[in-house]
Amino acid sequence: MRDPLSWSLPIGRLFGITVRVHLLFPFIAAGLILRVAWQTKPVPSPEGAWIDAAIVMGLLFLSVVLHEFGHCFGARSVGGDAQDVLIWPLGGLANVEVPQTPYANLITAAAGPLVNLILCVLCGVLLYFIHPPGIEPIWNPLEGYHYRGAASDPGVMVTMWEGTPQSFPPYSAPILLTHLFYVNWLLFLVNMVLIGFPLDGGRIFQSILWFFVGYRRATFAAVVAGIVVTVVVGLYAIICQEVLALGLAFFIFVTCMHQWHVLELGADDSLFGYDFSQGYTSLEREHGSTAAPAPPKPSWWKRWRQQRAMKKAQRDLERREMEERRMDELLEKISAQGMSALSDEERRFMKQFSDRYRNKH
Repeated sequence: MRDPLSWSLPIGRLFGITVRVHLLFPFIAAGLILRVAWQTKPVPSPEGAWIDAAIVMGLLFLSVVLHEFGHCFGARSVGGDAQDVLIWPLGGLANVEVPQTPYANLITAAAGPLVNLILCVLCGVLLYFIHPPGIEPIWNPLEGYHYRGAASDPGVMVTMWEGTPQSFPPYSAPILLTHLFYVNWLLFLVNMVLIGFPLDGGRIFQSILWFFVGYRRATFAAVVAGIVVTVVVGLYAIICQEVLALGLAFFIFVTCMHQWHVLELGADDSLFGYDFSQGYTSLEREHGSTAAPAPPKPSWWKRWRQQRAMKKAQRDLERREMEERRMDELLEKISAQGMSALSDEERRFMKQFSDRYRNKH
């Protein structure tokens, strides 16, 4: 099964973008929550810690969706388009089309992490002012998120900016903000610190090099950087026994090998058979191609207005047909029983129908 969309389900559509969830995502999410619930080493998890894990997982899902929407709107801002996003266990994949230029690819790649950074800034400002002297966010993502303590102290302990610890209820606004900051900070660092193909940091690196050395050399450098990232993430996964990190390393390696193969042979198929984008994640078109350029697609705003106009026209047609059927029924009633058989509402309807007919003609 090469296409990840074949194992996914749509859960909604917003701004003309379909959000799809891979069937493995809830499976992995449930496994991570149960791991917290049943943890016994080095110390047992506090009672109710699995609820904290479920909240963090929900915030992570939301943040990944917003991250991918950032890519979609970044693509649209440079004249591209976006169709759908796929949320799967290793993050998200945006199906976008962008002009085949380094600037367009740079903006599209940077827009996703920028969304996470903006959310981090907003959460950090709120944490600073919501409870004086301010709560310090978690800067080291390897420490993990804050979760509740033992049964004797079910609150969540956080560190204030002045350095003193303080406990808050598990579902209070400060704790939810620390969770939201943590997941967005983690997403931002993973995508920007791991500079290698196909992560966002690697694509930004590729786009910047593209300005100076061309697409193929830039892509080759990003692929080499991705292989280095594979080694680093793979070692971390083995040392710390992190299954998801090992899966991420495998995904990076497979994607890099595929892209290397594409650069060498000039193949024209996308990894998994899923065209993540035209330029942002797909292959460069050959400069010597003789195929006629595809006509530019209407903007998403224009398509949305066209769809609204078509739906309105359909509703108007159905309304007119219904009114005409009722008018025929009333005329038959008049023919059989006379005008006196009509109710006041039926008379008003006939007058309104006649007025509209005269106005049109």
